[in-house]
Amino acid sequence: MCGIFAIFSSQLSDAELRRLLIECSSKLRHRGPDWSGYKMIPQNPTGTPPVPLAHGIGHERLAIMDPESGEQPLVSPDGSVIVAANGEIYNYQELYEGLEVEYTPKTGSDCEVILPLYAQHGATPAMVNCLRGMFSFVLYDTTNNSYMAARDHIGITPLYVGWGNDGSVWFSSELKGLVGHCARFEQFPPGTLISSVGEHKHEFVRWYLPRYITIPTGGDLP
Repeated sequence: MCGIFAIFSSQLSDAELRRLLIECSSKLRHRGPDWSGYKMIPQNPTGTPPVPLAHGIGHERLAIMDPESGEQPLVSPDGSVIVAANGEIYNYQELYEGLEVEYTPKTGSDCEVILPLYAQHGATPAMVNCLRGMFSFVLYDTTNNSYMAARDHIGITPLYVGWGNDGSVWFSSELKGLVGHCARFEQFPPGTLISSVGEHKHEFVRWYLPRYITIPTGGDLP
């Protein structure tokens, strides 16, 4: 059990966003008392790509897998992708073996496999559908200033999403990270992902499609 927290596309100054990130993420510290990690993506309107609004990702870690080197947020070898995850990926070893491009993990964390999977598939249902386990995660890609989040098949791990009055998008393992800061919030639907880019940007997209979801009214049960 860990706690993940993120604020994307905030109009706050970098310093104020960092203060708020730590304040809200610390409300989840009972979920992960072993490590607190934060990553800030500051405003850089003239960068490549431009980052007109700041982002922040926090992680409160309960050290079970690789307690010595598995601190989060995790960062890709080239530094371009950041991920914070809660839960456990059961099939991470098989996923490493099946990658199109060989990847050498920097940690023993099962959740690190999300980084090369994202490199291979992008923010797509196919990427998340590779994962077997109980999980929720948020991910930021510096190459196109985009983010995504996803939750496991049936919602074993908790995840909530909120929207601020300034247009910011928030994610938290518990509601207490959002209350008092978001204009509205809701439970992140299990078996879905959301991304800030693509054909269905800012929409919940179902990546888990068991047969019972597609059966028409009156059809036979599986």
